[in-house]
Amino acid sequence: MLKAQLQHTKILQEIAHHHEQEGQLEAQLKQLLNRPQESPDITTEPLSQTPVHYTAAELVDRTRQLNPDVRAKSEMVNRESAQVELAHKEFRPDFSLGYMYQNTDRKFRDYYMLTFSVRLPNRGRQKAELAEAEQNQERTKQELQSEIQRVLAEVQQQFVMVQTSEEQLKIYTDGLIPQANATFQAGLAAYQSNKQDFESLLSSFLDVLDLELDYQNKLVDHESAVARLERLTGVSLP
Repeated sequence: MLKAQLQHTKILQEIAHHHEQEGQLEAQLKQLLNRPQESPDITTEPLSQTPVHYTAAELVDRTRQLNPDVRAKSEMVNRESAQVELAHKEFRPDFSLGYMYQNTDRKFRDYYMLTFSVRLPNRGRQKAELAEAEQNQERTKQELQSEIQRVLAEVQQQFVMVQTSEEQLKIYTDGLIPQANATFQAGLAAYQSNKQDFESLLSSFLDVLDLELDYQNKLVDHESAVARLERLTGVSLP
């Protein structure tokens, strides 16, 4: 009985710690949502497993198209490419043609003037500008490739996390938790008929409790990985 009271106190301590963490997260969420801290607390729903029907290759393809960081780097590459094209055009001579007419109110003959000019580029300066534009273009291309590799690696990591956690969740729901519950129920029946001591029954109850907590923690890991995949790929899951 003393061991049971000790475990009961430990559970109360864990509940109090949970309430502390919950209050801190509530404050962070209200800050992110721009809500007053004295506003009603945000009510959460029980977690449920989100299925992921995409393959790794499909998620990688979506990432290349929809990831905001990759798209931003791609726009920078396009901008630098336009600068290179503009630098090439600056090597061409600049021709201009002008025409002017002036009415002299019949005091003199009307005035007409046609002008034609050619501006030759400064090739030394243009070569320097072209070299700088090409260097910037190459730099942004390398940055884009590096960003793509970083994002794709993170997508692959989160996808593996989702798959692994799905397998582990199935082991919990189909094996560990039902087996632990069955052991506890059998022990409870044996204890009620004076065929098992209370310490063994308490141990089997703690096994059920620990497995339930492990299952919930693994479910949190799964849903967190799904949320990261949504952010990285730009798709809504499922």
